Amino acid sequence: MPATTARPPTLARALLLGCRAGLLVFLVLYTLCALLNMQLGYQGNESRIVTDWVWTEWRDVVLWQVARLLAAYCTVGLVLGALLGAGLWAAQRSRRAVFWGSGLGCLVVEGMLVLGDMARHPHVYAATLYARSEVTAALLRGVSGTQPSGWYMAALVLPVLSVLALVARALVATPRWRGVMGGTAAAVVVAGFTGLGLTRAGRDVEGAAPVRPNLLILASDGLRPDHLSGSGYSRATSPNIDRLMDEGTRFDDTVVQVPRTAPSWTTLLTSQWAGEHPVTHTLVGREAREAKFTTLATVLAAQGYRTAVVADYAGDHFSRFEYGFQQVSAPDFRFPDLIRQRMLITNVALLPWTALAPGLFPERGQFPELTDPAPLRARVHHVLEDLPEDAPFALVVFASSTHFPYAAPWPQEGRFVERGYRGPWRFGSTPRMEVDPDAPAPTPEDVAALGANYDAGVLTFDGLVGSLRKDLERRGRWDDTLVVLLSDHGEHLEDEGLGQGHGDHLWGRAALRIPFVVRLPGRVAAGRAVTQRARSLDVAPTLLELLGVDAPESFRGRSLASLVQPGPEPRPLPDVPALIETDLWFSDRDGQPYQTVRIPYPWIYETATVEPDTGQIALKPEWEGTVLRARHRGLYLGRWKLLELPTPEGVKVQLFDVVGDPAEKLDVAGDFPNVVTAMRAKLAAERPDASADPTEDAQSPGVH
Repeated sequence: MPATTARPPTLARALLLGCRAGLLVFLVLYTLCALLNMQLGYQGNESRIVTDWVWTEWRDVVLWQVARLLAAYCTVGLVLGALLGAGLWAAQRSRRAVFWGSGLGCLVVEGMLVLGDMARHPHVYAATLYARSEVTAALLRGVSGTQPSGWYMAALVLPVLSVLALVARALVATPRWRGVMGGTAAAVVVAGFTGLGLTRAGRDVEGAAPVRPNLLILASDGLRPDHLSGSGYSRATSPNIDRLMDEGTRFDDTVVQVPRTAPSWTTLLTSQWAGEHPVTHTLVGREAREAKFTTLATVLAAQGYRTAVVADYAGDHFSRFEYGFQQVSAPDFRFPDLIRQRMLITNVALLPWTALAPGLFPERGQFPELTDPAPLRARVHHVLEDLPEDAPFALVVFASSTHFPYAAPWPQEGRFVERGYRGPWRFGSTPRMEVDPDAPAPTPEDVAALGANYDAGVLTFDGLVGSLRKDLERRGRWDDTLVVLLSDHGEHLEDEGLGQGHGDHLWGRAALRIPFVVRLPGRVAAGRAVTQRARSLDVAPTLLELLGVDAPESFRGRSLASLVQPGPEPRPLPDVPALIETDLWFSDRDGQPYQTVRIPYPWIYETATVEPDTGQIALKPEWEGTVLRARHRGLYLGRWKLLELPTPEGVKVQLFDVVGDPAEKLDVAGDFPNVVTAMRAKLAAERPDASADPTEDAQSPGVH
């Protein structure tokens, strides 16, 4: 070997060699990620139609994201390579050793960081790797459940050694720097303890209590009340929520109208049926998005409340609609954001670095596979810090921990999954837009794994509830706050043979029921369970009365505050209709049972469009009438549940006795024709948009 090769390089040369090595490593990693993931998809639904259309119509967005990704890879490679190269220079290694050592060191640090991020958020990596090969699937299963901090510490070893080598060489070469380094270290220690003291000396408790109670709504997307341990569920999923139930009143039978997020939240906040308010389905157009609403937020703001909403990925509707909150911290779901998001998640090698600097790639926070409540909790904390103590607040916190694909982070992830399970739903699942006819049917083990992942999401949300409780207790504002537990809809988990997800059909109870719990010492009875049916329409009027605020005339629901007041058990209120409807259908080929009893129209790739100026995804206007006519609809009233299912041959009618058949499995329409007639008349009278439907004769009742 030539002598020049063995001679240690200068520092400048070592930095250059390290930069070259790091840049080479990370460009190779980018190339591998790009070549292995050429097709765009969303939550496991890949489509060549969408991929080709994106490359054609949104090329500028794609190319700009490629530039951002390349810049990030290059920056990481250059900085990390330079640091490792400098460390090897300090260790007096040869030029060749600096180059190859920097490159291998970059790979080691990268590998450890990926494994650490994978251990904390395996679902993020499962989106790309779990179905790719048995090797990558085994890697995910093996890393899941391990301590993330161990991998992170391993990733720090080489960078820290490089820094120590540089410091040691500086101390040896220049003795006068020893005092400077010692003084600097002492200053850092003093500053650290001073900062710790300042942190602890921050405002703690005892602000001036507001005249009216505060309002805190805690909600998680798709939270099923029957999966809460306080409701009798077999797993210990909700110790903090159970405590909330014990200290307040819960409604055991609360029904939503449209079991999809945007329409349901609009009904919760406006106390109007979908059809009275314009958010009749998920993909409404510009006119509905720009409509001004009278909501719980606007009413409370007019009474001097400071109103705010904080949400993670499933809460984009809070940014899209004018609900009237004074402060909104929620994602804004636009198609260009979706492109950037899906391009980022396939770059597995870059994902851990985006976690270190989330502000550079905010789309990471919109991953449906990333429902860690830690960032949400931090944003809630900042909102609470900024709220004045001389005015009441109304704060909505909306989490996505229980939304598919049910991506709980470490340490809850995998907690309830049967040991040894290696099936397709190890890391949750998402409803498929198109079913492979050759794919095997889900096994009981698959269904159990799906429920286990969901329950880990429930436990994750419960942890957020407990954390926010401690925060408010520390501020002395917990007991003067009306605390409400809610959801926007329930969730089907393949456990009743009714598929997965929500909003596609009205069979069963799972997607139509939500938890509704209220707690306010002195104004709400403790430990009470209300069995009378409540409606999402009734939530806002109930909360306003408990806060001592009059409901506006536009609110259609009724207050249930009399049912939660302390004292003797109150008499039930008269029964009233609870309307139910499906949302638009995203697919016409997902293989689900509702596809056999519906008015057909194409899947979303043909019925939806993207507004060029806003990037919002909306239903094409020419499909609005068809979607309206095709929706399944029905109502609960007393012991009965009626369904009307429009088909090309007419309306199929079904009737269920929810007292004699709580699971709502047996259609008894043929046995009670008079009940069917009366219930259909009531449904026609209650539906806001019933006149928009053509007159259709009912078919003879049948089974589904």
